[in-house]
Amino acid sequence: MKFNISLKDQQKEFLDQVVSDFSLGEIEISIQNLVKEILNQDDNENVFGEMRCIGGCFSTDESIEVELEDELISKMREIFQQYDFEEYDSEEEELSKIVRSMINYAEQEGDLKNIFVRA
Repeated sequence: MKFNISLKDQQKEFLDQVVSDFSLGEIEISIQNLVKEILNQDDNENVFGEMRCIGGCFSTDESIEVELEDELISKMREIFQQYDFEEYDSEEEELSKIVRSMINYAEQEGDLKNIFVRA
């Protein structure tokens, strides 16, 4: 499924740096790797259990189109329902919230090599 992810400037800059550091080619690949790895870690409480994106997080500056596998989208929907996120007007905004939380986790606590380097 293709959808647009809304990012803050700081998150876009972080992903641009990841793309450069790990020679990923484009930002969509970094987001795909991030989502796959975070969901495969099965550590949702650590990633989503604390507030990582507060204070105007949705007043975004960047929009990136990304395509993710339906299975990953399904897991992201479940996570959104499971954790106490604020309500959004569309599913695209809800999925963006999940991705922004993943980005913030990766930037704050993630093992970037583990997340962004393909085996």
